[in-house]
Amino acid sequence: MNVDDSLDAPLVDMPINPAPGDCMPTMLAAGRVAPIVKIKYYDGTAWDVCDMDLARSVLADRRLSKDIALTPDWMRVPGEFTGSQPSAEVARAMVMSDGPEHTRIRNLHARIFTPRNTETWATGLAPLAEELLDGLAAEAAAGDGEVNLVEGYTHPIPRGSICKMIGLPPGMHAELKRVTDDIIYSPDLAVRGRGIGALVAAVTGWANDPSPLQEGVMTALLDAVDGEAAVTINEVVTWTVGLVMAGYESTASLIASAMLEALRKPAGQRPGSEAEIEAWIEETLRVHPPFPHATWRFATEDLDLGGHLIPKGAAVQINVAAVNRCPHGELADDFDPSTALGHLSFGVGRHYCLGAPLARLEAKIALTAFLSRYPNARLSDTTDVSWESGWLTRRISVLPVVLAGVGSP
Repeated sequence: MNVDDSLDAPLVDMPINPAPGDCMPTMLAAGRVAPIVKIKYYDGTAWDVCDMDLARSVLADRRLSKDIALTPDWMRVPGEFTGSQPSAEVARAMVMSDGPEHTRIRNLHARIFTPRNTETWATGLAPLAEELLDGLAAEAAAGDGEVNLVEGYTHPIPRGSICKMIGLPPGMHAELKRVTDDIIYSPDLAVRGRGIGALVAAVTGWANDPSPLQEGVMTALLDAVDGEAAVTINEVVTWTVGLVMAGYESTASLIASAMLEALRKPAGQRPGSEAEIEAWIEETLRVHPPFPHATWRFATEDLDLGGHLIPKGAAVQINVAAVNRCPHGELADDFDPSTALGHLSFGVGRHYCLGAPLARLEAKIALTAFLSRYPNARLSDTTDVSWESGWLTRRISVLPVVLAGVGSP
């Protein structure tokens, strides 16, 4: 179809700022309106791709660029994710770059995110999981038998992993949690902006004086500052901040959602073998993508996408929540790991998530340890599961569970 014959995408409502509650029904409803819809986003308009085939096209189409320099001014809202990125002149992150710069940054990160390093970063997570499970048992025994797995289990595991990966000593873990919670889930843009500033300031301090750091990604990046890759201090800061935001929160959401789906099933229908656990995690990624929208792309020219006009300069995202379900008909909303329906939660192609193997491994360790220790645990009969969500992020904030079975009080 010629661009001149393209249709204007319909306008739909969509939550932008994070808030208590679950955005998933709204995300899925948008996908049932049209393959591409428009969203009012702050003072501008965003195009939202809700169809699997079109999403794959977007991910491969170089006319839809991730270059941060193309971000329209109306998107640069203090405290908002894209607006929190520095200008292109300061530093480009892997997630918001394209072309030779993206290749340079990705190749450098690929040397760090090796299978060997992934296994090294995961070392200690199984003992950490057991320690946390002991703590849950003590908490349950001291109270009414009910615990919130989010606070006591699903978040501390990936937080421990990301801190070890970056090289942060244990004393810094609590502050990292507070700041990232403000940045990702505060409904107040001013609070989010201050959180971003605090995190950037902290990482900048470590870059200028890495003596508090342990060996990890940040020290490896700092070692590259004077090397062949021509890495700058500003890039080290920007990339480390990005790793904290993307690596910790998304995996915590994945683990909590996988636990929720397991606890919804009778004990005999929960995953037990390694293969079952791995399939469970993939189905969780499909049904509960931690980031319900992918990161931004910008049209470098007028183009036709699925019969709809995407004008030059348009801000485009993929509605991963809808895309993961759209091609599967009546099976779309079922949680059934045996179907192996597939998903785009980690993307595809040149921007595929480098941290995907680590996220899968962390989720596997967490789910295996909990179900082994508490095979008969169940969801609370008196406290509801609670969600926090928005345009870019979605997580369980309260996962109330009554422990039972082996190892319980």
